[in-house]
Amino acid sequence: MENDQPVDVNVTPKGLIYLPEPAKGASFVNECPLETLFYDPEKFPDENMNYKFLLPALEKIKGQDFDFVLGFDHDLKRTIIGYPNPEGRFLVFNAHQQAALFAHAFLAGDGYPGMDVDKTKLVVKSIVLSQQIDKIITKNNGAYKESHAGYDDLKEKIMSMDDGIQEFLAFDEKNHVIMDLDKDANVEKQFDLIHSLVKKLKGEEKSLYDFHVDLQIRYKLYGEKTFNITSEGENKKIFDRFRNKPPSDAMHEELVSISDYKKQLFFNKLTGRKSEPELRQMDMVQLEYSSGLKISVELTDGGEKLFLHLSDFTDCYNKESYATSRKNIHDRLLKVVVSLGKMVIDVN
Repeated sequence: MENDQPVDVNVTPKGLIYLPEPAKGASFVNECPLETLFYDPEKFPDENMNYKFLLPALEKIKGQDFDFVLGFDHDLKRTIIGYPNPEGRFLVFNAHQQAALFAHAFLAGDGYPGMDVDKTKLVVKSIVLSQQIDKIITKNNGAYKESHAGYDDLKEKIMSMDDGIQEFLAFDEKNHVIMDLDKDANVEKQFDLIHSLVKKLKGEEKSLYDFHVDLQIRYKLYGEKTFNITSEGENKKIFDRFRNKPPSDAMHEELVSISDYKKQLFFNKLTGRKSEPELRQMDMVQLEYSSGLKISVELTDGGEKLFLHLSDFTDCYNKESYATSRKNIHDRLLKVVVSLGKMVIDVN
């Protein structure tokens, strides 16, 4: 006779939290059920929150059955999440994928909220992040604000939130994540959110990777690419070219709107409407096209750096088509870069 008794499944998440050494004395560290690894901020730069930054943590758990790694920068203001892919190799979410994960877990963690009730949760996203985040927020009854990137800009939007908002989440393409303005509480809330999400997923025999793919199927697969344009002495000219002669015909795309934050002008080409953006002035222009393509160009550090960010989406109907869909959107964005021609002098 077969044993038809239910089998107990261990759904306790196994994770590692990666923190700068000054955080050793924080109360949340002592209470954290995860393994911890501390790094010396002087030896491990955090300018780029990427796979290389998280490498010491990934080396520590190599060959072990971990569900996730949660890493924080020197100031505990930026976050990066490592996760195992189906082959067991650890990868990291980029800031855009991470933002989608945080937004959905924050808004729908206790089940999908009713659309006929008052909004009690606020999500603040930087304007460079893709429209996938917008879809997640609106379809899960979240209040919504936009911001420029950076901790101070995100904080300013949080401070202006309406009455009735009980919880907030803010993030940008630079890996800033804010759930509390107290830095220790902010780390603790992020840990609680990810820990609860992974525990729920393990109960469903899913992983963070599965959750990520599910989001791409539900809200369309968005792809993002950020490039540093290196052309010494020419950055301002390139920036002004995007502002004054936005590319359209060369890419066979219909330009729909221009948001020029230097001129403080928003222009909808379809309706002819002009208005002033709600965000502060800065050297940035955003171009949106009828296909869904969005191009953001930002001039920083007194003209020494120029960033080109592309965002677009495609349909992804099931897990079997995910790899192909991801490659297609990657190839499409690279073709856009090529079609920009002389506007982009040198893309690294």
